[in-house]
Amino acid sequence: MKGLAFRKLGRSPSHRNHLLRNLVTSLITHERIVTTVAKAKEAARLADKMITLGKRNTRTAWSGAQAFLFAHKTSLPRLADVSKRYADRPGGYTRIHLMGHRKGDHAPRAVLELVDNPTDVKLDITARCIARETYIMLHRAQKNISWDVLQGLIKAHADIPLEQDTRFHELTRKNIRKIVRFRGDEARTELADKAAAYLERMWAFDTLEGPRRPDTKLWESMEATRPARGRTLMRPMTGRRTLAGQLPVHLAARVGTEKEMAVPMRRSDRTIAPRRIVRFQKPSVVRLAKGIFAKRYVRGSATAVP
Repeated sequence: MKGLAFRKLGRSPSHRNHLLRNLVTSLITHERIVTTVAKAKEAARLADKMITLGKRNTRTAWSGAQAFLFAHKTSLPRLADVSKRYADRPGGYTRIHLMGHRKGDHAPRAVLELVDNPTDVKLDITARCIARETYIMLHRAQKNISWDVLQGLIKAHADIPLEQDTRFHELTRKNIRKIVRFRGDEARTELADKAAAYLERMWAFDTLEGPRRPDTKLWESMEATRPARGRTLMRPMTGRRTLAGQLPVHLAARVGTEKEMAVPMRRSDRTIAPRRIVRFQKPSVVRLAKGIFAKRYVRGSATAVP
């Protein structure tokens, strides 16, 4: 019955087993593959078993790994190297990152990788978060610093571990703890170096490109060459582009700040206060359609000033 069920789906049990063996072999050889979410989950489970066999380092374990993997000349030496890397790790050798949908059948895709590999995606994303949060703090303090000071900004607090630095968001510190749990100071140094490089890149982009703004020169040249392009043409933009739901640095630095306004405010006892304090909050994002987002500003919490 189980074989009939697989044949109804268009794939026999032997085809399914060979597919998973091929995925696990590619994962151990290249340390990162891109596939669908369902295949990634199954391949991750089997890859953990193969790495556990490699860590046992017995003749029986290596015979089982050799019977499962393909391309023995490349996969078995790679399995030995990976097993040495995870000698102190009790489990959890793989990580899955969602990667949108595949063009054509719209199947959900994922990146399946081995943790602590030389091109770790989680480490790269965490380094970008550290750089952005540091850049937001610079704008919040309204500091114009030089290039030399910018290079040593993140490494200036080397006496405080990154995962205990309260300057960063709680979720960022949680991801840092996951990365440095088994790698220690080596991961901290790599995180600081990558974060410093991304911080310099953000500083250079903002210095050269500036904020997002209409490209008037390109618009005028387009109107001169083709004056009847139609009203629906979007105005060309230039400068640094933010992602959907992401605030520009100068607006992100204002989140949580308070400003006193001279607009009258009605109290609960029906008296009118002459001034009020308004706190700037981060706007939420409403998805209108695929790829189209609109910002919905939340009314700031106001407090009356006597």
